[in-house]
Amino acid sequence: MSAAPAQGRWESLRRLVPIVAAVAGGVAIGTWAEGVGSVLAPFGTLYLSLLLMCVIPIIGAAVVSSLGRLVANHKLGRNLVVIVLVFWIGMLMAAAIGTGVGWITGVGNDLRTSPVLGELLLEMESTSGEGIVGDGSGATRDERYVELFEGRGTEPAGAAPGAQQPAEDDRPRLVTYLDNLIPRNLIEAYLDDNYLAVLFFSILLGVAMGFVPAATRDLALGVVEALFDSLLRIISWIIYLLPAGLLCIVAGQVAAGGLEFVSVFRKVILVGLATTLTTMAIFTVTIWRVRGIGPLQVLRRLREPLLVAFATSSSFASIPAAMVALKEGLGLKRENVNLFLPLGMTMNPIGSALFFSLSAIFVVQLHGAAGSALSLGHFFLLILGSVLAGLAAMGLPGVSALWMLGLVLEPIGVPPEVGIVALLAVAPIIDPLFTMVNVFGNCTATTILDRYLG
Repeated sequence: MSAAPAQGRWESLRRLVPIVAAVAGGVAIGTWAEGVGSVLAPFGTLYLSLLLMCVIPIIGAAVVSSLGRLVANHKLGRNLVVIVLVFWIGMLMAAAIGTGVGWITGVGNDLRTSPVLGELLLEMESTSGEGIVGDGSGATRDERYVELFEGRGTEPAGAAPGAQQPAEDDRPRLVTYLDNLIPRNLIEAYLDDNYLAVLFFSILLGVAMGFVPAATRDLALGVVEALFDSLLRIISWIIYLLPAGLLCIVAGQVAAGGLEFVSVFRKVILVGLATTLTTMAIFTVTIWRVRGIGPLQVLRRLREPLLVAFATSSSFASIPAAMVALKEGLGLKRENVNLFLPLGMTMNPIGSALFFSLSAIFVVQLHGAAGSALSLGHFFLLILGSVLAGLAAMGLPGVSALWMLGLVLEPIGVPPEVGIVALLAVAPIIDPLFTMVNVFGNCTATTILDRYLG
């Protein structure tokens, strides 16, 4: 009777060791052999492209087939309310954790008097070649940085030094969001990796297919499901190269970013790790209670998508591995995983909500706000704003997404600009943590929805 569990543990260890060794090897190469890491970086980029190659077709096929059958069975209305409720509860919880842990630990307090931070930001600016947008004060960039981080001044109300704010859009944010959501050209949306637009079209197509006569619908959905299975088979071949791909990706990232910011931002990194572990512990316990699988087993069965998320900093790259883990590891229903997981990855940015809440507290404390300066209402605005910022940032390229921090800070009167410059320095280090939260959170949401809507 003990042979089967022992064999399962050995199989798990056999698959895990190469992945962990690859990540550790990548860190070692990037740290002590930067030249080698730089050489390996392009191969890591190629492997990431292989992983992402099938993601958009997988999202489209999964949503169309699952939603088509859901509509045909007249279950859409009730399910939609529950889906939205589960997603929003998760995002609000993550934002509350980021706000609470960030404030209690004083994530930004120590950096207010750090001239070293100012010097590092100056170096980052000169390396990137980005210009300074004048503020009319006549102060040099050196004076503005030193004044800010020695606590003798505040940044100008205009643009931050070293940060190039995106061009002003006079349209309401909702109009801009909807413009990004609705594809003018579906092929262009696929080519531009516009996940939101592809999801929007897939939802419309899936709903419409649910109203097609049964014979035609079943034939069409059968073709879509065959396409989906074929794409997963391709991904399973690519996963065989995962250890080599992770080695190249991690080595390239560490070699490019270096570790010079770690000492200055060590508290930010540690607090980011603390919030990540807190949310992941909650997710683990939730799956344990819903599926009856022990906490260690939960982590073991979801290890592959979590490691892919951590190493690639891409939630979408982990979707195929997460689908396999949820269906084969946790025993969830195929049709539920195919619908809820892609939907969550694009409409439930729980990791972004955590990131924006922690970042907002970081910027508030960087500006020296005392505990008494923020009321309970301010904290509520920070939590709600972090969720809205996460939703608004979906589909935006990396640096542009950081400017959504203004959505969180503007209601409480804190300018975000210099904080964003600081976050540009530390984001590559902490982003893998919040990507893991995003993947784990959506795996948890899918598990809950499978239980109560299955």
